[in-house]
Amino acid sequence: MDLKGARDATFRVPISSKEFVNVKIHVPAIRAQGLNLLPWASTYVLACQLHNLGINPPREESLNIPILELGAGIGLVGLVGSMIWHQRAILTDLPQVVPGLTTNIDLNSKLIHHYNGSVSAGSLDWTEPDTLTLHDGSTISARGTKANIVMAADTIYDEQHPEMLTQTILRWLAPGRDARLIIVYPLRIAYLDQIRELWERLENAGLEAILEGTKEAEEIDNTSWDDERLCEWSVWRWRIDEDSSGSDSSS
Repeated sequence: MDLKGARDATFRVPISSKEFVNVKIHVPAIRAQGLNLLPWASTYVLACQLHNLGINPPREESLNIPILELGAGIGLVGLVGSMIWHQRAILTDLPQVVPGLTTNIDLNSKLIHHYNGSVSAGSLDWTEPDTLTLHDGSTISARGTKANIVMAADTIYDEQHPEMLTQTILRWLAPGRDARLIIVYPLRIAYLDQIRELWERLENAGLEAILEGTKEAEEIDNTSWDDERLCEWSVWRWRIDEDSSGSDSSS
C-alpha cells in the first residue's frame, strides 16, 4: 500500500454471519494532527466486529442521530454500522478530513441505500464538543440532540485525548440503558497509560464495559498494516446505579 499519496482500496467486511459487503474507500493524501490519514488496523477490526455485538438500536424519533462516529478518519466503521443497523449515521472528524468522508459516502451510496442506511459527514471539535457542523454548513447542538450509538476507532494517540474524548462522549451519548458506546484501539505500548486513563474516566462518568475482546487485524489485499495489528475493542453502557447517567457534564 502506497503511504505517500492518495489511493483507493476495497474492504470486504461482514455485515452478518453469512453476508459480506465490499466497501470502497478513497484515502486522500492529507495529514491531520501530524498524522497521515490511513486505513488503520483497528478501524478494520471494529468494522468486521460490529455484526457480532448483538446491538439492536431502537428507532426513537426523539434521537436525531442513531449512530455517531467520532474521529471517523476514512469512515469505514460508520459506513458499515449504517448498513448493519439500517439507520442514519453521522461521521465526524476535523474539518480538513470531512471532504474525504463525503467522497467515501458517495462511493458507497448505492450500497448504503440497498441496506436502508443513510450517512452524512460533519466536523466536531473535541475541545468544544457541544456543536456538530455538518458538511452542508448546518449545525446540530448536543444540548438538544443525542446519539443512541457512539463509536470511536483509534482515537487515543495523545496525552490529552482521554479527557477530550470522554467529554465528547458524555455530551453526545443518549441517556438510558439502550445507549451504547463502542471503542477500539491498537495496543500500542506507547499509549497504554492513556488507554487506562480513558477506562478510568469512562467508569468514573457512570459507564460500564459490558463486552470486550482483542483481535489481530488480518492482512488484506496482500498488504501489511503499517501499525500495531493487535487491537482491543469494548462496548459500554450506562450503569444502572448512576442517577446522573447520560448527563451533559464532562469528567
